[in-house]
Formats: sequence, structure tokens, C-alpha cells
Amino acid sequence: MSDNEHPRTMLNNELQKKYGPSAQDHVTWEIYSQGPPNALTWHATIYIDDMNYGYASSRTAGGAQDFAAKTAYNHLKREKSSRR
Repeated sequence: MSDNEHPRTMLNNELQKKYGPSAQDHVTWEIYSQGPPNALTWHATIYIDDMNYGYASSRTAGGAQDFAAKTAYNHLKREKSSRR
């Protein structure tokens, strides 16, 4: 996967188009783990303008963020195409 295809990069690029340089001011992540230390499950939720745009869980924190970012990216793209 190239950097341009990375879910968090794709989401960041889409947010930059929508909000410009202040894009990160519109995004909040909630990341936490659950379970025993030898078998953690990581959970990530991404909020854009205080609205839940994506949630995912994974065996790694980065994996959970990637899956949540992909969900948020797809949500933003659907919103954008429905406005046309």
C-alpha cells in the first residue's frame, strides 16, 4: 500500500479539501484498549465536528485507527457525492 492509499492519509487529504489548513481542528480521536495484556483489543472512534464518522477495533492501535479512518473517508465521500 503506497502512502497515498493509506486510510489515514486519504482521510487527511479529504479533510484538507473540505476544511483547508484547519482540518485537524475538526477531528478528534478516541482510542483505548480492552482485555488482558497478552490479548489486547484496540478500539478507535473518529469524530469530525463532534459527530461519529467511524469506529473500528483491531489487535493494534494503528489497525483500529486505519479501519476507522477508512470508514470516515467513505462516509465523507458518500456525503460529497450526495450533494451533487
